[in-house]
Parts: sequence; C-alpha cells; structure tokens
Amino acid sequence: MRPDTSVLITGAGGFIGGWIAESYHLNGMPNVRAGIRRWSSAARIARYPITIVPCDVMNREQLDGAVSGTDVVVHCSVGSRDVTVEGTRNLLDACLRHGVKRVVNLSTMDIYGGAEGSVTEATPFRYTGSEYGDSKIDAEKVCQEYIARGLPVVTLRPTIVYGPYNKLWIAKFAERLRSGRWGLFSEWGDGTCNPVYVMDLVRAITLAIESDSAPGEAFNVNGGEIVSWNEYFRRLNAALGLPPLRIISSSGSRRMARVTDPLRNIARAALRGYKNQLTWAYQHSAPLKRLMRAGETMLKNTPSSMELEHFGTQVVVSIEKAERLLGYHPTVGLDEGLRMSARWLMHEVPDFPPRTNLNN
Repeated sequence: MRPDTSVLITGAGGFIGGWIAESYHLNGMPNVRAGIRRWSSAARIARYPITIVPCDVMNREQLDGAVSGTDVVVHCSVGSRDVTVEGTRNLLDACLRHGVKRVVNLSTMDIYGGAEGSVTEATPFRYTGSEYGDSKIDAEKVCQEYIARGLPVVTLRPTIVYGPYNKLWIAKFAERLRSGRWGLFSEWGDGTCNPVYVMDLVRAITLAIESDSAPGEAFNVNGGEIVSWNEYFRRLNAALGLPPLRIISSSGSRRMARVTDPLRNIARAALRGYKNQLTWAYQHSAPLKRLMRAGETMLKNTPSSMELEHFGTQVVVSIEKAERLLGYHPTVGLDEGLRMSARWLMHEVPDFPPRTNLNN
C-alpha cells in the first residue's frame, strides 16, 4: 500500500479499529482518518496526531464527509442489528458514490453458526438467533449486492481476536482467572479455540487492500496455533503470573451452570423491568449494594451452559484461501501474544496481580 493512500477506518474507537489506526499511523501513513460515532471513544487514538472524523454509519451526511476523498475504507463499526446491517448499506452507498477504490469489511467466524469440524469460506451461513452473528450474515449479503454493482469489497472473517486493549478474551477472562472460581474444565474445555493476535489481523487487512485477487472475495483469518480452550486458559493464566488453575470436573461444571443460568435470567428480567428502582436501591442501601456486587461477581466468574457448549465445540477455521490468494501467514505465536496482552493489562490495572487467591 502506498504511504500516501488515504484510509478511513469506521469504528476506530473500538479494539480492532483502534489497532488499525494506530498501526497505520506508526508505520508512516499520513492520511489515516479515524471514524468515530462518539467523541468519548476517541481517547485511545487521540494520543497520536491522527485525523479523527465524525462517522456515525447511520448518519448519511457524516458518512459523505468522512468518505469523500478517501481511497480505502476499512469497515469495523459494529452495534445493534440496524447499525451492522443498514449502517453497512449506508457506508457502501457512500463509497460507491465517492469512487472508493477498496473496501475491507470486517465480519466474523460467527456467520458459520457454530459449525463443527473444518470450516472454510465455502461453509454455508447458519442463522442461530444470535443478533451479532445473524446481523453479520445480513451485512455480508449487503456487501454482495454492492460487489454486483461494481464496488471492490473484500470481506475478512476473523476468529478469536485477542491482544492489548481487548476487553473480552483478555480483560474479562483475566478477571475470571484471578477470581479463583475459574479453572480447567474436564471435557467441556477440550473444544477448539482459534485465537488470532490482533496485529496478524491488521496484516491480513493490509494484504486485502493490496491484493488484486481480493475484491469480491471473503477470507477467514486465523492464527497459527490452534489449541483447546483449557490450554488457552492455562497459557493466559501463566502469562498473568497467577497460581495454577484447579481442574473442575464435568459434573461440577454442569452443576454450577444449572444453578447460575436461572439466576442470570432473573437478573436480566429484573434489569429490564425495574432498572430505575434497582439503581436507587443500589445507591442508597449499603447491604443491598454488597449483595448485588457479590451476585454479579459470582455470575461473571461462573461459565453459563452456553459457554460450556462453546468451550466443548471442535472446530478449526481454515486459512488456506488467505494463504493462497493473499499471501497471509500469521507471525505472532500464542505465548508471545498473551505475554504482550498481559503486560498491557498489568500496565492498565497496576494492582492486577492478586493479593489472595481462592486456589491457595
């Protein structure tokens, strides 16, 4: 990619979008535009002299201003179904009008709907009722409409993207590991984890921008090490310097899920119907505040039945097509990626190393 290429990144206030904006800027690209919906999300990328532009994908006027004069658009915005589907349509429509030369759309492996075994780009879409996965399927269908109209769109389907600034696979699971309630799940944790370090995804995006073979195609993006979920938990735990994880029996995992699943449903229903009243009680009653915090901590650090099923699924996402057509090869090993992620977390949360641990 030419250094003077003008690149707009939608959703630049998020984990992946922020990484792309920072990486391109640090690699000497002067024409990087970080598109954001809320100014509050710009704190991370505002550390650098990157051009930040309002870019709500549901606002056609903002999109016209952000897209105008742009060579390449990397689409990372995500949100409700309307944002994911109709926002993608709005963006692609603006790209078509302004003559954008390449669009890279970030999708997800969730479009395969929990398929098992070896998954390739030919594996059919599967709707599951998940708003995120189902809306990404429909967003890909929108992309196909605009490809048919001549817009050079490339879709990437990353797997489990982790790294510094990641709230789910790093920060959330680190807190679970620190709690002492998490562990290695007999049988349930033997399913396949497909982790890809975020910088490898950024490289795949760059290749998708540069490759003449990419327009109109979709590519899976995975890392180089496929491990079990138990192994992922063990290695993240080691990178954080935490005590060894206990082994939780299959029956014990199932029993915990059966107890906590109904409590999760009750909590969700209570928040939907009595959010204001619960907020008032939380703010004005110290005993109730302690009880609610304890309940929240227990639920966060106990896997649900749906999570256990996910941790037990055997699936390997193939990157043969990306290797063949894009020249993509992951370069960051899992231990190295987790080590860098742990360093970031400990910098962000200086007291993260536990003072006590329930495993001791």
